[in-house]
Amino acid sequence: MEAEIWVEKYRPKTLDEVVGQDEVIKRLKSYVQKKNIPHLLFAGPPGTGKTATAIALARDLFGENWRDNFIEMNASVTPDTPILVRINGVIKRTTFEEIDRMFFKDEKEEYVVPINLETLSFREDVGFYPVSFIARHKADRILRIRFEGGEVKTTPDHSVMVLNEKGEIVPKRADELKKGDFLLSFKKCLEGSELSINLLEYLQGYNNPKLRTVLTEFPINGQTWIMGLFLAEGCLSFRNGASGQVIFTVSAKERELIERAKSFGCVFGISIYTQPAYSGFDRSRASAVHVKLLNNQLARFFRDIFSGYVARSKRVPEIIFNTTLQNRLSFLMGYMGDGCGTWGRYLTSVSKDILIDIAWLGRISGLETSVFDREVRLVWDAFSYVRSGLLPVEPFKRFFKQIDGKIDINWKYLLRHQLYSGKRRVKKSTLLKILKAIRTEELDEEERMTYLRLKALAESSLYAVEIKEIEKISYDGWVYDFSVPNSEVFFGGTAPVLLHNSDERGIDVVRHKIKEFARTAPIGGAPFKIIFLDEADALTADAQAALRRTMEMYSRTCRFILSCNYVSRIIEPIQSRCAVFKFKPVPPEAMKKRLLEIAEKEGLKITEDGLEALIYIANGDFRKAINALQGAAAFGEVIDAEAIYQITATARPEEVKKLLETALEGKFMEARQMLDRMMVEYGMSGEDVVSQLFREIIASKMDEKTKVMLIDRLGEIDFRLTEGAHDRIQLDAYLAYLATIGKRRKES
Repeated sequence: MEAEIWVEKYRPKTLDEVVGQDEVIKRLKSYVQKKNIPHLLFAGPPGTGKTATAIALARDLFGENWRDNFIEMNASVTPDTPILVRINGVIKRTTFEEIDRMFFKDEKEEYVVPINLETLSFREDVGFYPVSFIARHKADRILRIRFEGGEVKTTPDHSVMVLNEKGEIVPKRADELKKGDFLLSFKKCLEGSELSINLLEYLQGYNNPKLRTVLTEFPINGQTWIMGLFLAEGCLSFRNGASGQVIFTVSAKERELIERAKSFGCVFGISIYTQPAYSGFDRSRASAVHVKLLNNQLARFFRDIFSGYVARSKRVPEIIFNTTLQNRLSFLMGYMGDGCGTWGRYLTSVSKDILIDIAWLGRISGLETSVFDREVRLVWDAFSYVRSGLLPVEPFKRFFKQIDGKIDINWKYLLRHQLYSGKRRVKKSTLLKILKAIRTEELDEEERMTYLRLKALAESSLYAVEIKEIEKISYDGWVYDFSVPNSEVFFGGTAPVLLHNSDERGIDVVRHKIKEFARTAPIGGAPFKIIFLDEADALTADAQAALRRTMEMYSRTCRFILSCNYVSRIIEPIQSRCAVFKFKPVPPEAMKKRLLEIAEKEGLKITEDGLEALIYIANGDFRKAINALQGAAAFGEVIDAEAIYQITATARPEEVKKLLETALEGKFMEARQMLDRMMVEYGMSGEDVVSQLFREIIASKMDEKTKVMLIDRLGEIDFRLTEGAHDRIQLDAYLAYLATIGKRRKES
């Protein structure tokens, strides 16, 4: 079997091969005959052939040169989103707001090409990769996504990276995420550089005849702990702008830390002075000690690399992000030595920027970090439970079941908690142990590709963090995005998660990328080019307004085909400039015929009930039907209804119908047991159950009044689930509602 996605493999090559849209195809063929088309707007549900039709139209119009004359293009994060970049070779933990000040020169500018800017991204592994351009646009609403260890704020149409059921890293729109989903984070030991700081430049303009000690360089290597201690509890003092002091305020109980700070001064011949420090109402005893290093060069240096004198404005110096791993760890030890008294637990700060800095610094130093309100936690591998060693189990479980007879160890025992106790994540070490026991020489080509993908994932720096809460927020301001060629992802958030640069929804694309394509002449004698904008209803209002003018300016050399699910979300001026084509759900008979053709080409046999099951789960979405068929093919060459329902996590229609009838008879506990069985056996989510209940209510023979009541309450349940409510509680509540209606019927 070819290792190819069937949806792409069997995509129509010509308009004659498009399934189930006879009226649309008839009209489009007339355009092909005349070798001319107007701007087109394709509207209809997902999986009905809009994209396939656009490509087939281009093929029929342009023949072999269709790719040269056809471009297909398919949001953003808030300015306070933390990111890690490298500018001119220097690593810096920053935000998009700071990036805006660095690169945008005009307040109306929405697109810039940066010079020597890289961002932390992911290809084969985590690293810095060049940014080709920065985009920004206005937004009126955002989502705050809180996950284990941090949060990120993004527009609803921005995408984050997740793992699909095959273990592939794929983008998913933020507004499609829900509580309990997994995002991708990382921890990795990035290399740094051996650094030294010339302190002689801090003598400039300073003339003191009594000066005894002149420092030539600051000993970064092995001494960054003193900088960490300064970030935690340090301050500066300058008398008359000349004599400088670096002052550490250390707990009187921390004798070892006090002596270490003093020894630092002794090694470099710096004068040291200590005095008791008093705090609170009881001034009779000292609770802390001031350790003062009397050296103007050192004080000037600390003033230069730390942003400010007070705790709220301090930041981790850029030099720390750029130094070696050992120096970064030494800095963290110095900070935590006074931040909490114990290396490896957690620390607090009044500066949110410091906490985020520490979280990102820990991540590139091989430590697991989490950011909370006024607190950051650092975890290392000595703990029995380390979240950074976990991945979602589903893709691996699916693969291990598929090749069950080719594994030399009892993998089901190793995954017993995931198989039988509902745990959704598993240790990477466990996965690698199972993967090592696979007889790879017995795998076919497709299985080998899956094996290599999952093995690379288990060996990578990535791990899974669970979404805890998603909050919708009104917003009025800029949102930003990076474009990272050949990866199209970057890390962002108070603790890093992998984000997709889905910038092709903003006005910047309309004004730049589309114009660049539209300005060039058609190739191969074609009369015009075609620009295909998929999911055009996700374009921002500003982008649609810009598109309207662009369509007018380049109508002589370009034609636009816009695809959308909801035509009402396309502004009227664009609709009036297009010939509108309504795509309907693919009819069952047309779908059956094409599915049988695909099955024959793939050497499969579909039973009659299997074919009916495909039609049922697809519900007019032909793409969904083909994907389900390919998934079921892994079970064997004969595809029956059982395989279809299992692979798509769908309950049989008769089971859902029975569930409804049982609940409406007032048998709540019996209906609840049926729901339990369906959700466990098929792995259905609450949203899946609600969707199938809705279909069965509509198809039932109940009177209209009853249907209205049931659908009204079901809609409320659906809303609560999308807002993050507990699916079992909500579904049990709905069954209780049905049972109450049933009892009232009997009593009446």
